Amino acid sequence: MTMPTPQAPAPGFPPPTQPESGDGKPGGQLNAKQKTVLGCGGMVALFLIVTMIAAVVSPSKATKPAEAKPAPTVTVTVTATVTVTAPPPVEAKAPEPSPTQEAAPQTAQVPDMTGKSGDLLVEALKTAGFADGYKATSFHDVSGQGRTVLLLKNWKICDQDPKNKAVPLTDKISVGVVKFGESCP
Repeated sequence: MTMPTPQAPAPGFPPPTQPESGDGKPGGQLNAKQKTVLGCGGMVALFLIVTMIAAVVSPSKATKPAEAKPAPTVTVTVTATVTVTAPPPVEAKAPEPSPTQEAAPQTAQVPDMTGKSGDLLVEALKTAGFADGYKATSFHDVSGQGRTVLLLKNWKICDQDPKNKAVPLTDKISVGVVKFGESCP
């Protein structure tokens, strides 16, 4: 390790001098006892500084805020009344047909579904233009047993009135059926 070389004093300034201690050593050097005293004093000073900082940063028991009590619950009810005045509704009048022109009822073609199942007739009527093919029909058992017709796919159409004809959408189609596997009368 190399020691730094002392620099020459700046012009116009005298060189620094070191006082001598009583044991013949230059005044800038400390003996072991002096170093120990300074080291312990430095530790005590450091401890006091840290303790003072900790006391400032951490709250003490004397400065604790009083325990917070919950605020009372307040209920506010607001009632508003609004009055709206609207003009009476205007009724739309349907155009009256002219005396020379009668309003023609809407019609749809009823297909002949003899020999097919009842559910196929209902679907064909929907396709033809009836809003509800089931409501447009009246199914009845023609076997003479007087059974109630429930599951249409199990019943075969023996006769229907009308068939292959255009009828008003408000007409009912009468359909005579028997169970599949039975003969039509």
